[in-house]
Amino acid sequence: MRVQTIIAAAAAAAAVLGAAGAASASVYTFVGSWQVDQGPGWPGGPPAYTGQEAAALIFGGSASDYAISTIDSLVADINFSNWVSTWGGACGGSFPCGTVVAQNYKVSTGGNYVTPGDTSAYVSDWARGEQYRNYAFTSGAVPEPAAWALMIGGFGLAGAALRRRRQVAVAA
Repeated sequence: MRVQTIIAAAAAAAAVLGAAGAASASVYTFVGSWQVDQGPGWPGGPPAYTGQEAAALIFGGSASDYAISTIDSLVADINFSNWVSTWGGACGGSFPCGTVVAQNYKVSTGGNYVTPGDTSAYVSDWARGEQYRNYAFTSGAVPEPAAWALMIGGFGLAGAALRRRRQVAVAA
């Protein structure tokens, strides 16, 4: 009965710490950057992309895995925004022209390209040059070292209890 109590306590501690660690340890890691104009041109009929969709297309994964910034590659500077280019420009005709919008913003007319219309974070159009660079960061739950240590310790205690139980059974 004592072995079962130890195992149950270790499992409960690991579950509590694992849940707490996963909830509090969401971190961002810089994965790369791109210029808006590195995408295909509108005449080729590309879809419009949000910054998050463009990051998923370029670096892999799902759009929801990404946070985007227009500032730099430092996690502390993430502004959850991205540069976009708008079909027909959105800056009164001045060239080059880009706009900062929320990382999940896009306008898609399904290829009708009205002016001003389709807006994308990955298209060769008005937003040309290094100044229109978006920075991508992945996010996800990363277990904290303390949670890993406690979980491993719990499994060790459970293993030791099972071993002792076997030794007692063999001796009897």
